[in-house]
Amino acid sequence: MSEIFENLKTERGKKILFSMLALSFSTAFLLAGYEFIRSVSESLLIHHYGAANKPYAMAMVPFAMAACIYGYGRLLSMLGSRKAFLSSISFSMILFVIFFIGLKNGYKPFAFLLYLFKEAYIVILIEQIWSFVNSILKTSEAKLYNGPIIGMTTLGSIAAGFLIARYAVKFSTENFILAAAIMMIPALIFAQIAYNKGGEPVPSKEESGGAKGHLGLNIFRENKTVMYIALVIFSTQVVSALMDLRFTHLVQDAIVGKDLRTAYFGGFWMKVNVFAFIMQFLITPLIMKKVSIRVIQVAIPLIHCVNFIVLFVYPQLAFAACAFLIFKGLDYSIFRASKETLYIPFSYDTRYRAKQIADAFTYRFSKGFTAFCIFAISSFTIIGGVFYAVAGILFSGIWTAIAFPMTKKRGEILK
Repeated sequence: MSEIFENLKTERGKKILFSMLALSFSTAFLLAGYEFIRSVSESLLIHHYGAANKPYAMAMVPFAMAACIYGYGRLLSMLGSRKAFLSSISFSMILFVIFFIGLKNGYKPFAFLLYLFKEAYIVILIEQIWSFVNSILKTSEAKLYNGPIIGMTTLGSIAAGFLIARYAVKFSTENFILAAAIMMIPALIFAQIAYNKGGEPVPSKEESGGAKGHLGLNIFRENKTVMYIALVIFSTQVVSALMDLRFTHLVQDAIVGKDLRTAYFGGFWMKVNVFAFIMQFLITPLIMKKVSIRVIQVAIPLIHCVNFIVLFVYPQLAFAACAFLIFKGLDYSIFRASKETLYIPFSYDTRYRAKQIADAFTYRFSKGFTAFCIFAISSFTIIGGVFYAVAGILFSGIWTAIAFPMTKKRGEILK
């Protein structure tokens, strides 16, 4: 805290603080809307299609991601980072209104489309936010601010989770889609303030207008760190998908009724965000200051490996929920805060284009790939809890191995 007050003595420090505060408020509203959409879409998917068909829906997500990221890349080339971000928020808001109207009028396929868009839109928006953060903060500032930035944003998720858990049965699941659209309005306002205070990152002349490609794919050949980040993200989301699917099946078995499941999901994600909030404000800044990025990135998958072992021994909803809660809580806090520091020294195209592929697309592609494999296997045999536990232990080990070369010291980025 004393370092933050020290930074406020400089003009740059004041601008950075106000920009980060505005960005945190913008992200808090975005994540509040996402919590509404996440719980609603999960519940509606189970209600209309059943948990057994969720792997099929997850397998379709990479196609939705590819289309959205390509559209974002074109927007970035044409409009720049500020207008591309504001346009992405506005487009999401319009689609939520359309989904709300469609589902209120009984169009079942809209539940499937809502799930696909839910998986795509939020990671693209979040990566744009982190691209902005990584462009205006120095490495020392990132270690100071990254944890509290995420912590502030979690307040929106906690509030939304509380509202869903308490009012889903009373107000009906579909109405929260409209609430998510409304959350986009203050998100737009605070995003504009954040850019006004922090300034808009600009590409070099060689990168201007997407001259090196709208997606930045060539960067993966040139930058090993980004390639390893993509591989780590792939592994993390295999682990996440395995936990997610196991958790979903156990929820379906234990809880009957669309609105009751929506309430349960809302309460669960509220607990996840409370845990993440505690991590972000109290623990992450301390760990980031005292522990190397390598130790952090290697320790996290080992924790998940232990959780899968516990789930193997005790295949119950409470243990599945606990394992999934820990995964998401760490993912939203110390994993994200430490990983983002690796991007700071890199070019505009790396932060704004290659990052969308390495983080956003790989994030969802991995889950879709995992779901497709599970869907294919389930066509021939019954998949039980043992499969999820053993596969989770295996991929947690792979994740641990890749974390070593990803965090190999390269100049200042790991100091």
